[in-house]
Amino acid sequence: MEEKIVAFGLKVRKMIFFRVIQRTFTVLFPFILLGSFAQVFEFSLLYPDGFLGNLLDLSEWLPHYKAANQALGSIYMLTAGLISVLAALLAARHTAKLAGRDGQMAGLTGMLVFLALCYQPNVGMNKTAGNFTFRLDLLGFNGLLLGLILGYVVGLLFNYLTPPIKKIEDNRFLSERSFQALLPLTLALVLAVGANLLFGLLYKYQVFTVIDNWLQSNALKSQSVLSVTFFAWLSLLFSWIGLSGPYANNTFDSDQSALKNLSYALTHSDLSQIPDKYNANTLYFSFGMVAGTGATLALALALMIVAKRKNERKLAYWSVGPVLFNSSSALMIGLPVLFNPFYVIPFTLIPLFNVLMGALALKLGLLPAVYPVLLSTPGPLYAFIGTNGSWSVLGFTLALLVSDILLYIPFVKFAERVTDELERERRKEEHLDEVK
Repeated sequence: MEEKIVAFGLKVRKMIFFRVIQRTFTVLFPFILLGSFAQVFEFSLLYPDGFLGNLLDLSEWLPHYKAANQALGSIYMLTAGLISVLAALLAARHTAKLAGRDGQMAGLTGMLVFLALCYQPNVGMNKTAGNFTFRLDLLGFNGLLLGLILGYVVGLLFNYLTPPIKKIEDNRFLSERSFQALLPLTLALVLAVGANLLFGLLYKYQVFTVIDNWLQSNALKSQSVLSVTFFAWLSLLFSWIGLSGPYANNTFDSDQSALKNLSYALTHSDLSQIPDKYNANTLYFSFGMVAGTGATLALALALMIVAKRKNERKLAYWSVGPVLFNSSSALMIGLPVLFNPFYVIPFTLIPLFNVLMGALALKLGLLPAVYPVLLSTPGPLYAFIGTNGSWSVLGFTLALLVSDILLYIPFVKFAERVTDELERERRKEEHLDEVK
């Protein structure tokens, strides 16, 4: 069975699209890591309602904290905030280069096509003919999947419509490469215009808004273990493909059920009789997010414990800080976890295990229900603070974290075996090339 799993992993890792993703993510990692640190410092430390900012009361004694917060926000926007644009550029470049085509021209075309798709008609109340708006929300993590797909398609256009580039480069060959890029560049822009019109129609008739509002409203209304588990699974699956799920945009005051519990907690000392015992806050954010989105904190710790590769351990050490404050994008891109079939099972199911264990403990009366706290609170402390310092809850969440680490370890080992097999095959091919 293990050999079949490793063989499947080898087959997936050899696929062109996965190779493109891996090479793209390798280049994107330092940008997303820097952006993750900036995001943590901005929202947790230098934001008055952030966990550390609220704890240390920085707004009262730290001079120029607003300017520092704005500077960190700028750093985030210039790094992780542009991650989808860079993904489109790099995906197109690597797709073309793997086939021996002009990666430079393909990359620039991929970036141009992605930006063209972000330029959408204004569908607001005061719209006029020819009035357009640029969708900044697509430039960050939310547009990563779109950037990768567009870049890959542009790279394929260069693969099929241009000849292999020549190794010797002088002015004649450079000019020739420019003319060869005209056909795929023109076709890519034509396709971008068509896709732009399609997206414009979808935005005009609010297709995305209707779907998002339906998911958000139903997710916040969920007050049973089954419904919370379902919407948690949707959120995790969406996160695995780089999209926002039903619980991704949840805020402190968006869940009326959670606010009802908070109001009860402020006026009663016995939390066992809290009004809504099973909702997104008491189950998913309190226990499902003990180790961050997709239990990525447990993954980082598992890498520290069992990973044999120096780069993977270094990745875990660098990523564990942002992951602790619920910013897991650096680890998800650096490993990678996104689009990686080896990690989809633990990423989506381990948090659901935590949710079910939390629901069982609440059902048996072993733990008090958790009222909402700041979402920038570290996962292992969320339920502890949300029960006014219940030590039984802290012990329970730490036990869940240990369980999550143990559940991730076999997947980390399998992923390393696949990488070892790939490197062994690569060395064998290099040896055969030298013999020839």
